[in-house]
Order: sequence, then structure tokens, then C-alpha cells
Amino acid sequence: MIRVVTQMRAVLLFYRSVAPFVLGVSALLLGFVLLPLLLEGKAGGSLPTLLLVKVLTYPVVCYLAEQMRPDQYWFFFNLGLTRRRLWTSLAALDSLLFLGVAVLLKSLLA
Repeated sequence: MIRVVTQMRAVLLFYRSVAPFVLGVSALLLGFVLLPLLLEGKAGGSLPTLLLVKVLTYPVVCYLAEQMRPDQYWFFFNLGLTRRRLWTSLAALDSLLFLGVAVLLKSLLA
């Protein structure tokens, strides 16, 4: 149980450090893709496609985060978390948040 709590806290801490990249991509996708589709009434099945595009941006975000802060992983290595586990957990958390905001936006504008 302590390991799960430690991993959750580490993922939230890591999410906070890469949030500008991740939330920027989310805002761009929601603002420039989903919003015009919703206003035109053509956003019927676009949520799975948007989620796939969002997940496909993670290698770019990972690369940018690595270039901006190359020594950011030592703290998480000391907690017993690998890069793969951090980015997988981050992708799951951010995808759920992205999907929640997209569904909320879709229900408000539909």
C-alpha cells in the first residue's frame, strides 16, 4: 500500500513538472480541433480520434521535457520508479483528464 501511495505522489509531482507541456498540447487540441467541430455540429465520433492524437503526442512531450530538464529523473529513480512507469502513469492520468474535459466541453456546447 505504501508503494502505491508513493507512486501516486511521485506521478503527481512529475505531472506538475511537465504540466506546461502536457496541458499546452491539451489546450491546443481542445481549442483548435474540438471547439470548431462542436460549433459546426460535426463532433459526433471525434473523441476517440482526439484521444489517440493526444496519446501520440507523448513522445514529443517526453523529448521536450528531457531536453529542458535533463537531470529530472534522479529523484524518481531514488523512489524506485522508472521513466517508463512515470510516463505510462502520466499518460493514463492526463488522458483521463483530457477525456473528462472534452466530454464536459461537448456536453456544454451540444
